Amino acid sequence: MAKIIARNARILIGGRDMSGWSNNTTLSLSSEMPDVTSFTDSNRTRLANSLKDTELTVDGFFGNSASEVDDNYRIMLAASVLAGMYPAGYTASLVGYEFPGVLTNYEQTYAVADAAAVSTTVAGSVYYWRSKSLYQGTLSGASAANQASVDFSGSSGSSYGIMRLLSLTGTTPEFSASMQESNDDIAWTTIYAVTSVSPASIGPITGASYSSQLSSASRYRRVAASLSGTSPCATFFVASAS
Repeated sequence: MAKIIARNARILIGGRDMSGWSNNTTLSLSSEMPDVTSFTDSNRTRLANSLKDTELTVDGFFGNSASEVDDNYRIMLAASVLAGMYPAGYTASLVGYEFPGVLTNYEQTYAVADAAAVSTTVAGSVYYWRSKSLYQGTLSGASAANQASVDFSGSSGSSYGIMRLLSLTGTTPEFSASMQESNDDIAWTTIYAVTSVSPASIGPITGASYSSQLSSASRYRRVAASLSGTSPCATFFVASAS
């Protein structure tokens, strides 16, 4: 198994890429194990197949200008968010971890000799999904584009489509994107889509995140995206998870 360099890690909280403000992260996976030891047992006895839990803790640096750390975490506190961690980066085909959860903690730390620091925690609402990136990049101008396909052969089980609109600028811009699948990398069918997303529909935090369970799982997947408006520009991220 190849080793990776942690400095390439990417942290996505809701519709925000927090990587540039973060320098340490821990993904914790755990399971309860109810103790059913009785008086006549010689050893401790526990039940298997109990509840699983996922938690992501992110440490980083404080910033309180518009769209920086404080402007995002304080609004997301106690809110439902989609959390993603990609240990080796989020370019196409790289593996990461995604899960919906609640941002339960936001701390600020100040010391005389150190940079102001923050820490936040997302507690999972479900056990984590193992994901593979389909696309991360920027599309400019009123146009449509199909991105390169990714081979998902060997994947099994329930599948989820994940889309994050990280930024959207321009005059009355609108963003639409679909996840498509194919068995032969030639004929494509749309299996998940978000349409006509505008800055007004995103809300107080720049960026938006979407996830949906998929009903099929062909070998190849790709992203098709389009922009409308005057001088629109969108940075977005799409992944498939199971």
